[in-house]
Amino acid sequence: MHLPIFLIPIIIWWIIQFIKLVIDGIKWDTIDFDKLFTAGWFPSVHSGLSTSLLVSIWYVDGINSSLFAITLIFSILFWYDASNVRYQAGKHAEVINKMRNQLSDIFQMEYCTTNIKDKLKERLWHTFGEVLGWIIISAILTFALIYWLKYFWILIW
Repeated sequence: MHLPIFLIPIIIWWIIQFIKLVIDGIKWDTIDFDKLFTAGWFPSVHSGLSTSLLVSIWYVDGINSSLFAITLIFSILFWYDASNVRYQAGKHAEVINKMRNQLSDIFQMEYCTTNIKDKLKERLWHTFGEVLGWIIISAILTFALIYWLKYFWILIW
């Protein structure tokens, strides 16, 4: 009997989002539930979700399956995006926010077309170490969840 392969990455996604809330609560002494649906900061949900799907497919279909190969390629793209592409987007946001601040000082805010409170999010990215760490942690969590669900599934059926 096969476990529902889509269920495992979704559970891992929510576990990582919960961990993000806990880390955020410890760091800032407040819990911001909006962070459940935002990109960036620690931990890397993109890395965890793609890794969990990759490990689940590895477990069910094997490493030689075409589905595993497709998932691996897309996971590599996610990992690269999390630590490189979004890093550059965050750096662009920093420069744009600085320019907006300087322009608002010059034009006294009334001539600015956007509100300075609506600044662009600068922390969209993860470091390579964060991505690598969450690849490893998500793989371990996924294997643990697979074996737990496999045991639980046998008890149900």
